[in-house]
Amino acid sequence: MPCVILPRLFAAESIMSCLLIVDASSSLCSVALSRGSEYWSLCEDQPRRHAQRLLPMVDELLIRAGVKKAELEGIAYGRGPGSFTGIRIAASVLQGIAFALELPVCGISSLQSVALKTLRSSQADHVMAVMDAHMGEVFWGHFQREGELCRLIGAEHVGSPEQCLQALKAFDGIVAGDGLTLPAFASCAQDWADVQPQADIMLALAEDAWQRGEFGSVEQHPPVYLRDSVAWKKLDEQPSLLRRD
Repeated sequence: MPCVILPRLFAAESIMSCLLIVDASSSLCSVALSRGSEYWSLCEDQPRRHAQRLLPMVDELLIRAGVKKAELEGIAYGRGPGSFTGIRIAASVLQGIAFALELPVCGISSLQSVALKTLRSSQADHVMAVMDAHMGEVFWGHFQREGELCRLIGAEHVGSPEQCLQALKAFDGIVAGDGLTLPAFASCAQDWADVQPQADIMLALAEDAWQRGEFGSVEQHPPVYLRDSVAWKKLDEQPSLLRRD
């Protein structure tokens, strides 16, 4: 079932742009939009229909918000790590819209989205975001609260659950993300195991990046897979991802 949030307010002085965010880095398919002091978002649990749903959700959101594509000033996406196929789909949508409208783009960390969503619902100052990377591995990253947002401590990683658990031995904070549902993490608290990346959370990170002047060209914001064997492909090399059938 879709989750619809229409509209909600940020502090008036914090948002002075019109930004679109798309994410398909997990089983969720989500889009979010800001204009002035308002924002709108749509989220659906579509683990196998990202390619069919992401573009229609963008169109639906723009209609609900009464925003024309020509009003958009920038577009961001969940750049990973996460679902290889989902990230490619989001990247394709990003490229198509950005090239057509000549918009600057930005990539938002999926792990950072998990961490920020957790921090917003807790009193913790540190979150280890852990996502299921499949193939017997997990993605993880340590994030620290910084004002209303959070920042990465060190680097984002991919590796075996055992490697992640080793990193957790010296960690004092909350562990969140669907990686916790793997058998290796059975001894860990499961309170935050259902947290996944979402475009509405990424919106705050995208707005911060916009204010910092971090939006740029598609080449400056490639997907982040963390696995060395995965390569970035341009839009014309993956046209099937944009099919709506």
